[in-house]
Amino acid sequence: MNCLSAIFKYMLYLLNLVFVAGGILLIVVGSIMLSTMGNFTAFDGGVNTQTIPICIIVIGCVTFVVAFFGCCGTIRENACCTTIYAICMLILFGLQLALSIWIFAANDKFLSSMGKAVDKAWDENNAAQGYPMDALQLAFTCCGNTGYEQYETVPSSCCGYKDRNKVCEAAIYSQRPGCRQEFVDFWASNTDLIRWSSLIIALFELGIFIMSCCLASAMRKR
Repeated sequence: MNCLSAIFKYMLYLLNLVFVAGGILLIVVGSIMLSTMGNFTAFDGGVNTQTIPICIIVIGCVTFVVAFFGCCGTIRENACCTTIYAICMLILFGLQLALSIWIFAANDKFLSSMGKAVDKAWDENNAAQGYPMDALQLAFTCCGNTGYEQYETVPSSCCGYKDRNKVCEAAIYSQRPGCRQEFVDFWASNTDLIRWSSLIIALFELGIFIMSCCLASAMRKR
């Protein structure tokens, strides 16, 4: 293996270690998003609020597995494994780029649909529906759709109490913002992070694909 191939090999190995860490980070971020939303994901508001966090977790798992095996294939100098790894990276690049473009193109529409999900939760906030606003108010430390003034009797969840029989103090709920804006802001900040990081990761994956192809070709010529 010549000097250039050796450089590609160790660069690829180091980049794979970064992607292993990146895969773990995506899994953690997706899990935190799901955890933050709490039981609100169980409410059928016409929008599946779990979709993006689950996609992030799945991409994180796939990235971790592919990068881990890429490390093994690269360090063992196996041309077949490196070629398969390059193909996997090309597929990941396509998926990551598609996700990034979709988030850029549909961001406003997606945020609008998140706001409508809260509107529907507010409209159907009754015992028959299981009081969906309670889950939202507990998860996002908010009160009401646009504010606590919408309630005739402010529920205990506006003060962070899970027991609906508890009395919510005005000193607490009067300081809490409306849930619609909080929920939309939550998704706005996260989608900004996701779309830019997805684009950067996709460019890295393209670079890794090119290096993997060069390295596999050098391995076959030995």
